[in-house]
Amino acid sequence: MRVIAIILLLILVTLTQTCLGELLKLPALIEHFYKHKEEDGVSLMEFLKGHYTSKHNDADQSEDERLPFKTITTQYIGFAVLPIVVRTDFSFCFDIRRKLTPPDFYSPQQHLCSIFHPPRV
Repeated sequence: MRVIAIILLLILVTLTQTCLGELLKLPALIEHFYKHKEEDGVSLMEFLKGHYTSKHNDADQSEDERLPFKTITTQYIGFAVLPIVVRTDFSFCFDIRRKLTPPDFYSPQQHLCSIFHPPRV
């Protein structure tokens, strides 16, 4: 059941987020081709050339715009792949033998670091 759900979600994401969703419009292409074949007697190659290679303006322009791969709108979705969190049961101990302190001349002077200075004469 889980595998079937994963496959269905993968198909759903593929069809809605890529250009492959245009393949769902193939029945409209076939129906529109048969309509032109009955009216004009065109072959499949003439139909495809007329509808996809040039500006095809006729009375059924609204049907022409619903053909597959005429207007492609893709919506991209970002995926984040998160790695599995690995828990570790070990820790590191650092043996610090002496404390390091900076020398006195290293300490910052407060009056030099401040943005407020006394007025200069």
